[in-house]
Amino acid sequence: MRGLLPFCLLAAACTTETPNPPDAATGNHPPPRVIAGGGIGDGAIDGVVNLYVVDDATRMPIPGATVRIGTGATAIDGMTDPTGLFSAQGVTGPQTVIAKATGYRSALWIGANGANLTIDLQTAVAPDPGHANLSGQITGFAGITVPAGHTKLASVTYAQSDTLGDAANNLKTDGNANTCAAAGCPFTVNVRTGQVGLLAAIFDVDTKGTQSTADDTATLIRFAYRGGITVVDGVDQAAQDLTLIDPASTSAATIAFGTPPAALTSVAALVGIETADGVYQVPVLHAPTETAAFSVPALAAMGSTGYRLTGIAQTTAGDAGNQSVVLRHAQPTATLAAGTWLAPLTGTTVSRTAASWTAEDGATVIDLEYTQGSATVTHLLDVTVLDGSTSVAIPDLVALPATGVLDAKLSAFGTTGLDVTSFGLDADRDKLDRIGAQPTTISD
Repeated sequence: MRGLLPFCLLAAACTTETPNPPDAATGNHPPPRVIAGGGIGDGAIDGVVNLYVVDDATRMPIPGATVRIGTGATAIDGMTDPTGLFSAQGVTGPQTVIAKATGYRSALWIGANGANLTIDLQTAVAPDPGHANLSGQITGFAGITVPAGHTKLASVTYAQSDTLGDAANNLKTDGNANTCAAAGCPFTVNVRTGQVGLLAAIFDVDTKGTQSTADDTATLIRFAYRGGITVVDGVDQAAQDLTLIDPASTSAATIAFGTPPAALTSVAALVGIETADGVYQVPVLHAPTETAAFSVPALAAMGSTGYRLTGIAQTTAGDAGNQSVVLRHAQPTATLAAGTWLAPLTGTTVSRTAASWTAEDGATVIDLEYTQGSATVTHLLDVTVLDGSTSVAIPDLVALPATGVLDAKLSAFGTTGLDVTSFGLDADRDKLDRIGAQPTTISD
């Protein structure tokens, strides 16, 4: 174009033709975008895959992550750029996707079918969660009366984050300082960082006139609460006093357990209150044999958006065996029902190089995680199966250690309304409502 105008000025006649524009790209070529929390979106794979790899905790990009799209001779290998992005061209249909980076748990997705993918990698060794101590007392505790021979006892807990398996939800308080019985009920609680709140469950304890606690019975009689506390790692805060919740601001709760998997004989449930501070779990386990209604804070008393039911069925009272969990989010009333449970997978085999299982009705996604170590746990690989496959072979790119004891957990996830070709974990977390898990140990 730069030399065309002088030529036309000299010529007796001059015509111009517009060059043919390039053909429009066929298939599906959306602009790259990060999907919050990790996920899949923007239509089926038809020409391009835009894969972002980000840090699960900080949500910052992971540059230089090793990635692979596809399998066998047609696999496309590469590394993420400074924005955490790798784009693969000339691919169509569901893909096997790998992402790994130094210091992180590797990820393997089977049957991912979205032109935009985001994989959030978790660190291989979970850092110590940030925490601090909150201390205070319960205003009005002294005025609560119990029958002669009884005592009052309060247990103070903190609102949990909504991240499944978050270590910050399992912080311990030294010396059980989160329980109190003295006048004013002074307490100290070790809590996670961020926006949290405190909930106290107050019990009437019948000592049966004995010094031993073995025959004591406890009845939940009141609640106290303080919300909207901002916690910074290592910065303790005093005078975080709790206010009693008026008995008129409670609701009568009931739980219908449905039919937990028959092989999982230890069954219980927790009731939570969902708020902007997180989820306040009322610290009382309820069993199917307990049919009487029990008291929980009313939603309005805590600015809550809904109740949450967490039902747990397992082979033992601990967490070492097979397990089934139901999560019912945003329940508008305290009349709660577990609904349909999801049993652990059957016909399972898990090794260092492969795993297989029998398809389970109601399972939307299958997850397999490999870890190593006990005192310090190293998270090695997480496999997510999105296409209904009943087996997986571990690719060489994310090969597991050839020696040493490994722990593996094979889980089936049931969801309500989740489209595995279009989801974001931050936006769709509440759609995950059933889990059936089976742990196993792989020896040398």
